[in-house]
Amino acid sequence: MIKTVYVLHMNGTPVVSTDLEKLDEESFGSFTDLFGGFSSAINTLLQELGHKEIKSITVGDGILVYSSREPLLFVVHSASTKYEQVAKLMVKQIEHEFFALYEDDIQDEKSFIFGDKFSPFESRISEIYDNIVNIQEPFPQLLEFLPGFMPLKRLHEVLNLGLDIIDGYPDDTIKLIRQLNKYFSDDLEIEELIARTLGRYTGHMIAQNRFPNEPVIDHEKVLKLLNEISVAKLDSKNEIFDVLLCPICRGKTAEKPICDYFSGFIEGALNNPIIAVEEITCRAKGEKACRFKLSRN
Repeated sequence: MIKTVYVLHMNGTPVVSTDLEKLDEESFGSFTDLFGGFSSAINTLLQELGHKEIKSITVGDGILVYSSREPLLFVVHSASTKYEQVAKLMVKQIEHEFFALYEDDIQDEKSFIFGDKFSPFESRISEIYDNIVNIQEPFPQLLEFLPGFMPLKRLHEVLNLGLDIIDGYPDDTIKLIRQLNKYFSDDLEIEELIARTLGRYTGHMIAQNRFPNEPVIDHEKVLKLLNEISVAKLDSKNEIFDVLLCPICRGKTAEKPICDYFSGFIEGALNNPIIAVEEITCRAKGEKACRFKLSRN
C-alpha cells in the first residue's frame, strides 16, 4: 500500500525517511536514487507556485503524494494510484504531528544539520500508518470523510466500542455519540471533531442507502432522515433545520452548542462541498430547539 515516507527541508536536505515495506537494501537504494530527481522537481514547482495544497505525481505504477509547510516538504510514496486517498490522509497527519512535536526545532536552521534529532519520528510514522490501516480495513469509505488532521488512534478506539453506526442506525449511532462526552471528557475539541466526522460519514452513507440512484439529496430528503432520529422540521426559505427533541444533548447543559454530530450528518447527507452547517441554537443551552443553519462558501 504505502512504501516510503520522506520529510525534506526545502533546500533539499533529507530530514526523515521511513521504509514501511521493509524493502531490501538494493530496492530501497534504487528508489532513493530515483526519488532524488523527483524531489528536486517538486521543490522547483513549490517555489514557483507557492501552493499549500496536497499534490501528487505518478511514478511508474505508483504515486507520490506531497504537501508543503515552510520550510519542509512531506512526501508519501504509494505502490498504486488506488491508494491515493490513504496517502493524502497520511501526508497531512505526518505534517501536523511533525510540527506539533518539533515546532521550536523547525524554526532553528541549525537543527537540520544534526539529522538524528528527528529520527525518533520514524517510529511515529509507522504508528500513523498502522492506525490508518486499522480504520481503512473495516471502514474503507470513512477515510474520505476524515479532515486534514484526525487523532486516528482515538477514532479507532471509538469505532471499536461495539456499536454499528450504519446498520444499527439510528439507535446504535445515537448511543455511540452520547458516549463520546464521557469518553472524551478530557478533550472536548477532539470530541467535537470526531462527532462531526462520524456525522458526515453516517449522513452520507445513510442517505445513499435510503435514496439509491438519486443524483441529488435535497433538503426534504435530509428532513426525512432527521425524523428517523427525532422530531425535526425545515425552514426552507432560510435553510434551517430544527431538531426539536435532540437525543444527543438530552439531559446535558452547556455554554455553547454541542450537537456536532447533527451538523456533520446534514453536511454528509447533502454531500455538497460548498455547503457548511452550523448549529446556532442548542437545547443544552436552554434553548427551544437544536437549530442548524446552512451556508454556502
